[in-house]
Amino acid sequence: MNKEIKKAATPHTVSVLKFGGTSVKNQARIQHVAEIVRDRLAEDPGKAEKKAHKILVVVSAMGDTTDYLLKLGAQCAKTPDKRELDSLLSTGEQISITLLAMTLKEMGLKARSFTAAQIGIFTESVHSKARIVDINNDNLNKALAENDILVVAGFQGITADGDITTLGRGGSDTTACALAAATDAVICDIYTDVDGIYTADPNIIKAAKLLNRVSYGEVIEMARLGAQVLHPRAVELARQYKVRMRVRNTFKPDHEGTIIDGGEDMEIYRSISGVAVDKDQACVTIMSVPDIPGIAGQIMQALADNNIVIDMIMQAFHQTAGLNNITFTVHSTDLDQTIKTLESIKGDLSASSVIADKDIAKVSLIGAGLAGQSGIAATVFKAFGGAGINIKMIATSEMKLTCVVSGKDADKAGKLMHSSFGEG
Repeated sequence: MNKEIKKAATPHTVSVLKFGGTSVKNQARIQHVAEIVRDRLAEDPGKAEKKAHKILVVVSAMGDTTDYLLKLGAQCAKTPDKRELDSLLSTGEQISITLLAMTLKEMGLKARSFTAAQIGIFTESVHSKARIVDINNDNLNKALAENDILVVAGFQGITADGDITTLGRGGSDTTACALAAATDAVICDIYTDVDGIYTADPNIIKAAKLLNRVSYGEVIEMARLGAQVLHPRAVELARQYKVRMRVRNTFKPDHEGTIIDGGEDMEIYRSISGVAVDKDQACVTIMSVPDIPGIAGQIMQALADNNIVIDMIMQAFHQTAGLNNITFTVHSTDLDQTIKTLESIKGDLSASSVIADKDIAKVSLIGAGLAGQSGIAATVFKAFGGAGINIKMIATSEMKLTCVVSGKDADKAGKLMHSSFGEG
């Protein structure tokens, strides 16, 4: 966020519900979502304050629509212009919000669809990875006054110059949290196709357990480290504005799911919350870089100028005195651009070469009380060593212990880490 989201000061009680692509992939599921929205509207969380209840629904594109649109764009251009690609991708959400609004109106509900431009969700002028900078409170208040249900397109925004932008991976979650912050919503429910947040991916680790409650910080770490339920940008926004979130299953609407909040007193009853495995990673090394002040800054600035987010960084002394090898991890989708960027500055830095390793994965242990526990690293390293798993890089913080391993060892490493801690 580049600046503070202003509260809309709405006189209503607002609940924000976000539904992903699997929840609205066909007409039958859209009908099901409409029934959930209708039932939620009938609830009365503002009864004590005598406030009318309003529902703000954020919707993603139907099913695999975004992937389909990306393929269409690739058929027209080898490297599609990012401005035009954003304009194309934004149409997916426009279809789903319109169909859901039609369904709600057919049920006799006072609903209306809104694109990000119509509601006034303004972003920075960066295509494909834009960040929300402001929301038009006048538009939002007017829409809430005239309707009981607003169906808003997720994943998209508009620049001050009127260009359509998209928010990148997990953008609809970010839209929902931003609108919840602007309306001071009582809850921001993220509906998906799982029961909530687990101690690990249950598709990989069968012993994974459902968490009833988890802190913002833990979810941010889980999301950054490979968990697929929420995007870290959305949870960072929720933490900044103290938005109470909940992850729920669209297909089990009575299931309470997982609450996400500040996690007060969390470590008293649970010091470790989960294990995350991220296979969508790559490792890049720029070799034989001169060991002089400012070189690392030049490398990082060049990557930042291309909107490349780096994660783990390791600097190792080269055999030749006065030279270093600098290694870092990036998301696999950024690998080609990372190599291209480093190759373009290699000569200016007097570096010898750029090498990449695609066969890696990050396996991480996450918990609010991780820093206060002794012997955790030793337990992990002994378990990995006994299973013949080589650790390529290590990073620690107050809430995580991350090991980079070979891609082929990722699932085994995740299961070992979970069995060592999560099952207890």
